[in-house]
Amino acid sequence: METRPSFEFCPRCHSCQPILEIDEGGVSDRRCRTCGFSLAPGRKAVIPVEPAGAEGPAPAGQPRPAVDLAVPVRSATFTFRTVDGMSFEGTLSLHLNAEKHQGTETVLDRLNGPNLFLPLRVSGDLHVVFLNKIHIVRVDVPHEEGAPVDPEDVAETNIQPIKVQLINGERLQGTVRIDGPSGRRRLSDFLNTQPAFLPLVGPELVHLLHKRFITRIELLRS
Repeated sequence: METRPSFEFCPRCHSCQPILEIDEGGVSDRRCRTCGFSLAPGRKAVIPVEPAGAEGPAPAGQPRPAVDLAVPVRSATFTFRTVDGMSFEGTLSLHLNAEKHQGTETVLDRLNGPNLFLPLRVSGDLHVVFLNKIHIVRVDVPHEEGAPVDPEDVAETNIQPIKVQLINGERLQGTVRIDGPSGRRRLSDFLNTQPAFLPLVGPELVHLLHKRFITRIELLRS
């Protein structure tokens, strides 16, 4: 009877994935079948590419070479501030191809995604830290890491300057971009939509603010 594959959480896929157990020169390793990430401490996620023409079954007694299924990612570091008053630098792995828009995946995509925990690597720590997103007050990112702008939506955009006060008393000022059809580009429409995090474009950084920790918003004259 065929053995059912085991499943473990993959930090790169950010979900539970089937695990491939392999032996390289007498050293055992466990890797994600989806992206190739090594789950063994101190191991690098490198899986050899299956040679061309090797689609047929492997010779008797020999395992088939593993296929390189690694998902291309980039690492980016941002400043995270949590409800307990902590502030720290965290590095996040982002996919090079976003699912819902053109270009690379952004930290805002991940913050507004369905997963509750965000896997980060903290400076000076080799281990992954799983940060509960509902306790993130804000994330500060460079302007180029903010929400992407679709050229087709530029004409359908309302840029609104606002002042925001957070639950901890902190005040921030900047602009928000409200996309949508005519008559549905009001600030109230934007605030009451489903995404949990609001991108506030400041003079130096983009502040990704969790709406649950915003106490008040004031409109400013443009």
